[in-house]
Amino acid sequence: MIYDIIIIWAWAAWLFAWINTPKNLNKLILEKNDKPWIKVLLSWGERANVSNMNIEPERDYFTQNKKSLLSVFKKYNQWDIMSFFASVWVNIVEEDRGRLILESGDSKELLAVLLRELKKNNCDLRVKQDVKKIIPLSLPFPSGEKGVEQNVAASLPWGETERGIFEIVVENWEKYHTKNVIVSTGWKSFFQVWTTWEWYNFAREMWINIITPYRTLCGMSTKRDLSEISWVSSDLDMSLLDKNSKNTIYREVWPMLFTHFWISWPIVHNLSNSIWEYLNKLWLEEELFEKYILDNLSLKLVFDIEKTPKRLVKFFELSEQNIEIILELQNWRSWKEAKATWGWIDMNELDKNMQSKKYPWLYFIWEVVDITGKTWGFNLQWAWSSAYVCSKSFD
Repeated sequence: MIYDIIIIWAWAAWLFAWINTPKNLNKLILEKNDKPWIKVLLSWGERANVSNMNIEPERDYFTQNKKSLLSVFKKYNQWDIMSFFASVWVNIVEEDRGRLILESGDSKELLAVLLRELKKNNCDLRVKQDVKKIIPLSLPFPSGEKGVEQNVAASLPWGETERGIFEIVVENWEKYHTKNVIVSTGWKSFFQVWTTWEWYNFAREMWINIITPYRTLCGMSTKRDLSEISWVSSDLDMSLLDKNSKNTIYREVWPMLFTHFWISWPIVHNLSNSIWEYLNKLWLEEELFEKYILDNLSLKLVFDIEKTPKRLVKFFELSEQNIEIILELQNWRSWKEAKATWGWIDMNELDKNMQSKKYPWLYFIWEVVDITGKTWGFNLQWAWSSAYVCSKSFD
């Protein structure tokens, strides 16, 4: 049997891709775990995040190719996802800083609504399917050399096709064949659901360019011991500085949490993204990242003395004449704390429909692509937008 579309891994993005692909197509989801909904609920958070009202793609997303975002968000953005939920009678409310959540605040309700819509479409789901290889059977390799895989198609029952097919091999060596593949995998950041690095090797084998993946949307370790002010937070103005270039790389105003040897909360999660984007633009090798952070990167924190907790005022020796401090950085926090993975498939490898330029009919969406949004609903909007644009390729 040859499927029209196989979607690999059951994350939030595939739900939307599934909903929007034509009903008449024969579709299959291959999921590594036995409980795919766990990953979906994790990605939405406890309060059912949906999107953000105040999205500006070039400002709110981190990538090596921000212009590629514009065409995707032009086709599908926060207003479109709000219209979709309104059409299925789901109430969305706006919270602080434009975050959009379900009025009920219940992720399970959001999942139930989407599953209801999914039943209107035609798709099969198979769990415990750990994909190990994707083999293009009748597509030319980038090198132009004929390989065994190209000749295999002639020996299959249906013969050699004009448009090419893909063979997907899972852990128990069972094989599936499909005309189109949508890769919607997660990365190392969701260790709770056994995400791995396997897809890094898969992309390398297919000569697909990769932006080195790394943990992000996490806290940042500091050189200074902050134990005396552990678990104290304050609104402040934060700027990321580079001693080497003397430039301000990133700036944001939001509350920050101090704890032992690290800082946290959304302002720092966004900071972790900006540091990764910046270091990649410097063309540094990955093993030099930590050294560059230690030697060159620091934070300028500007406090409002009247609103700053007394413990912080005392610890940093703040006064009306001295409201600024410099805080030296050390590194990102661990993978266990990361909410996303930065990097992977280079957006320059994909066309406007999220399709590979090297391998037609092979698509990559959401976190598997070199685009990470700020925290507070931005990454969920990227899931909806990239999935929608991809799914419309099959109309």
